[in-house]
Amino acid sequence: METPQPTIAFRPRFLSATFLAVIGLLIGFEALIRVGAVQRALPIRTLYHEPGVVRRMESLQRVIEQYGRVDVLFVGSSVVRCNIRPAEFDALLGTDANVVSFNVGMSGLWPRAVHLYLKELWLPQVRPRVVIQGIRYGELVSSPRARKYDDIVRGNVESAWVAGGAAGRIKAVAFERLHLLQYRGSWPSWLLRYRNGSQGEIEEDELRVITDPRGWTPRTPTLDVVLAAHRLDAERPNPGVADVRAIADALDDLRASAREARRAGADYILLNVPEHAFRWSGDDGRARYASYLGALRQLAEIEHFSFVDVTQGDPAAFASAAEYSDYHHMSPSGADRFTKLLADNFAPRLRTLKVRGHDGSPVAASATP
Repeated sequence: METPQPTIAFRPRFLSATFLAVIGLLIGFEALIRVGAVQRALPIRTLYHEPGVVRRMESLQRVIEQYGRVDVLFVGSSVVRCNIRPAEFDALLGTDANVVSFNVGMSGLWPRAVHLYLKELWLPQVRPRVVIQGIRYGELVSSPRARKYDDIVRGNVESAWVAGGAAGRIKAVAFERLHLLQYRGSWPSWLLRYRNGSQGEIEEDELRVITDPRGWTPRTPTLDVVLAAHRLDAERPNPGVADVRAIADALDDLRASAREARRAGADYILLNVPEHAFRWSGDDGRARYASYLGALRQLAEIEHFSFVDVTQGDPAAFASAAEYSDYHHMSPSGADRFTKLLADNFAPRLRTLKVRGHDGSPVAASATP
């Protein structure tokens, strides 16, 4: 007669209670780290490639909560981030225009990366009426100063965007919705700060995220001070555009951004962000500048969007050292002047802007037809 084997008694109630307790703890932590005071005490969230994206999203949410919408979205690299002051832009247009603008320019973003964020993040989240993309000559050609696109798409959310498909969408939604996933890598990064027993230097990215409520980041000191303290031997005037095939990839990215904006129901405007006159110095400077502007103007004509150049084709329109921090980032006084010229240029079209709420519903405005 066989000896009966002992059986293992499962305890569903115990397992259920443990499972529910774990779920409860996770829900509790998720709720806790959503509290504003707790978030401010925690490190910058790491769901995107760089902290500046997170900070801009937080600022955008506050603006949308306050005004119910963002009408005009400025996108581009650091020359947009430093050179355009949205709050001043809105004030110059006047209360009758009832326009709310925001600046999401970020350092090192060349046109391909701008298109990625515009398509996957800014347009779906902001739903602006107008997208204004700032561009300068250096962003049409490859440069070691650009933030590498391959590095950008290694971010937790960005990698999901590029992967696409159902798996990519699920991953992106998970990181964007669950705050518990948004601090991935924060602990190791914090520990690395103390690898020599004392706190290391603050990463440059963490300095970049200090902005005003609308995304503008002032740049100081002025160019004359910089030139007095440092030699800028590496700086050279821009060459002309001898063959548009050399900048074809960048033009394709601008074209893609324009089409993406229109698909989202927004008007698209390409904006020349003027560099210091040194960039176009030399006997043939005006011709080189005209070749650069001509390439952008031709693209705008083919794609049927507006191209705006506040310099009116004059390469020496911005020549004051007091208006720049280096040869392409403006100082606060330069940003003031450039923003005023923008407001003067856009006033006729923006005063009749059909503003709408963040949910797509119309918003009453005295100047709205």
